[in-house]
Amino acid sequence: MLCALFFFHSYNILNYKLLNINKMKKFSKNGFTVIFYQKENDKKFSFLIENEPELTEKLLASVKTKRVAEKSIFYAKEGIFEKLSNLNLLTLNLKTMGNQNAVSKLNEIMQKMHGANITTEVVSKSGSDHNPTLTVKVILPTGAEYLGKSSNRKKAAVVASEKALEEEGLN
Repeated sequence: MLCALFFFHSYNILNYKLLNINKMKKFSKNGFTVIFYQKENDKKFSFLIENEPELTEKLLASVKTKRVAEKSIFYAKEGIFEKLSNLNLLTLNLKTMGNQNAVSKLNEIMQKMHGANITTEVVSKSGSDHNPTLTVKVILPTGAEYLGKSSNRKKAAVVASEKALEEEGLN
């Protein structure tokens, strides 16, 4: 299905006949256009966000129901626009968090996305007492773990959090 969505995007909405699209419904709100489309011989509608293939993929990964009956499009549309507005707020907040350190930025994002804080723990300490190297593990509410090394716990946590932000695509 995702392959069809990217094909759909790359040839734009004008070439919908290439995919054997039977019906199509468009809804716009807050700068996003959501398109529900029904392929021939299919009773349900799939959806995509016009000109936003990456956002469509993220949205599809975050929703339980990926195809809906025609009578349920109204409710699906409202849910999609709600998710998109939450995503917009998160993106807006990420831009204004520029002067926070990586640990507080990551923690705030995790609270908003998952309702839980990150945890940090010292995994190892090596070197002499006057010049130690600490390895700190940052654990996200999703269970993902990231390691950082530095001369003290706070700096190591910042390094691990920066890795988490980068790898999770939250920069």
